[in-house]
Amino acid sequence: MCSLADYTVCRTLGKACSGLSDVLLVKRLADESLAVLRILPTEKMDYEKIKKEVWFLKWLSHPCIISINRIISVESDVYIFSTFYDLCSVLDVVHNHYPCGLPEKAIAQTLKNVLSIRCSHILLHSSGAVKLTGFRHCIFLQHNELTGADNVLHDFDTEISSELLWLAPEILKQDLYGYGLSSDVYSIGITICEMANGFPPFSDMDRLQMLFEKSKGTTPRLLDCTTLSDKDDMDRDQQSRKRRRFSDSLHTITDNCLKPLPENRWSVSKLLTHPFVKSIRKNRSFSSLLPDIM
Repeated sequence: MCSLADYTVCRTLGKACSGLSDVLLVKRLADESLAVLRILPTEKMDYEKIKKEVWFLKWLSHPCIISINRIISVESDVYIFSTFYDLCSVLDVVHNHYPCGLPEKAIAQTLKNVLSIRCSHILLHSSGAVKLTGFRHCIFLQHNELTGADNVLHDFDTEISSELLWLAPEILKQDLYGYGLSSDVYSIGITICEMANGFPPFSDMDRLQMLFEKSKGTTPRLLDCTTLSDKDDMDRDQQSRKRRRFSDSLHTITDNCLKPLPENRWSVSKLLTHPFVKSIRKNRSFSSLLPDIM
């Protein structure tokens, strides 16, 4: 039987669940193995959603999805232990080492392994492994009784206000037609831009302007010498982006993920067969793909 006395806290890694959950790096005393501990306070969080996330992670079984090692209840808190990934999230790598965006080969390897979808939900290990986390708001697809369409949803969780930048236009519209798998493809496109540019599209706008731009079909893009115009007032980061050039393959896959209309976006199966993704035949260590982190 495992208890908190079996672990010692090494350091704080950050916050999760919109700042409600503390994330700690802990060491198991018996074998000195490292783990990530998330402390979920049920007094501040929806206990049913905590149970749902735990159920999903136990039910799902895939080498690219984070797994739960153990769960402990302590008074009104739930402690969830999972494997520690030494590079933490893609967001951490971008913020700490690659403010202008990741190298293209690192983007390709990450994309191949994870096709909720945003950089902070993608964990990296220096060995080259990639894991997807953040399943608190995932939902099952279902049949639309009004339109007769399959695999559609109409739910909109008010707790996902911090996720709006990554959501597809059809989710934000909340109309009769709902949304489905292609909405996740849009989120993949936003995440590619976030990895490549160093920040997510629309992050420089207030919420109302962002909603307006998405509703009118504004399409985000990768920032390089083919998309940035010459300006005298470019800051250092923009000048760095202006000097680089992403491959046509990366531009193509990004553009086809971010089509405003869901029916015009590529399917996940088409993404997986695209040369940009297929070029990664075997995972390389991120130590070689991301030299600035060493």
